Amino acid sequence: MDKEYKLIALDLDGTLTDDDKKLPKRNYEVLIRAQKEHGMRVVLASGRPTYGIRLLAEQLGLARYGGFIMGYNGALLIDCASERRIVQDVLPRSVMPDLCKAAEEYGQALITYDEENCTILTTVLGNKWIEHEAWLNNNMPLLKVDDMSSEAPAELPKCLMVGEPDDIVAIEPIMQKRFPELSIYRSSPFFLEIVPRGVDKARTLKRLCHFMHRTPSDSLIAMGDGFNDISMVELAGFGVAMENGCAEIKAVADFIAPSNVDCGVAAALEKLGI
Repeated sequence: MDKEYKLIALDLDGTLTDDDKKLPKRNYEVLIRAQKEHGMRVVLASGRPTYGIRLLAEQLGLARYGGFIMGYNGALLIDCASERRIVQDVLPRSVMPDLCKAAEEYGQALITYDEENCTILTTVLGNKWIEHEAWLNNNMPLLKVDDMSSEAPAELPKCLMVGEPDDIVAIEPIMQKRFPELSIYRSSPFFLEIVPRGVDKARTLKRLCHFMHRTPSDSLIAMGDGFNDISMVELAGFGVAMENGCAEIKAVADFIAPSNVDCGVAAALEKLGI
């Protein structure tokens, strides 16, 4: 390696895990070697809530090797060794009634998360996209509430609007214009992320690098496949897009790795001599 990379930021779904959301053996072995033999620290950088990241963090020994969980697209960053919250950004609680109204107007489902009680809050059950989100997060429990705007927790790391891809693509610019005080973008064709203004994976990684007295261009490797990974892949000294990734992320990457099912994470690190 020409640079002394010390941080590896990894998206999960479509990047680190296979299509069954499992950690492939080859990815596991290379990441353990990167931490154990090269002193690198892993950041699991996902739109998932903390609950949906914990198992992978445990499998990769992040507490032992000084790694981090970055959930909610960067709204929450946790040091796995100490459980210290290095970054925590929340949505203004006052915006919840307006978000619920918008979701009703556009005929889409809206969910949020109770971080402390490890649940997904929803006003409807049986929605395939909400059930998919629960499955993505290790079958995170769903809690049905009658009125999201009044029953959501005081601290909201993010909301998620879910629906058919064509609907979500059409609604994205409308929601961005309607809520300029928030950051709203797709993480997948059927998920519209709603997070505090300015929150994305790159901003939180910049804060982490500052915390570690390092610069992203010299110390950060970032890998992803989706729209919400573009910013961190652009930021990194070595930005990697998966072969299965969207065209937009491939356009800004330094390297196109094999797909998530072909252990692209391991292949990219091996290219760097890890």
